[in-house]
Amino acid sequence: MDSSYRIRLPFRDIDMHGHMHNAAYVSHFEAALSHALRQAGLDAGFAPNGQYVFLVRKIEVTYEAPCYYDEEIEIATKLARLGRSSLSFQLMMVVGERNCASADIVWICVDKASGASLEIPEALRTAVATHLP
Repeated sequence: MDSSYRIRLPFRDIDMHGHMHNAAYVSHFEAALSHALRQAGLDAGFAPNGQYVFLVRKIEVTYEAPCYYDEEIEIATKLARLGRSSLSFQLMMVVGERNCASADIVWICVDKASGASLEIPEALRTAVATHLP
């Protein structure tokens, strides 16, 4: 996992049962996705300062095994689908050899002013297809 995201779990992410809180998984998956885009040199294409933005359409998390305080989690990100106006990503969270959770995240490209769905600009589409695994 070359460009994977790694973090040691802070106490703030731990729930009353001693493992990572469900909502913290989503936060870490989103951070890993941002990290993957930055590592691929694509982060500027997703900056919210142009005529289009990407909004979350769906986040689906499947929990396999708990993660605990001070464990180092590792999250790998891959492009699952490059649609006309959407991007789908698959992410996998592990601790060592233990699969802890996976996530499917879908982003939709929209016109910033109107909120209407837009086709992903061709230059960004090509860059994503070329640089994301």
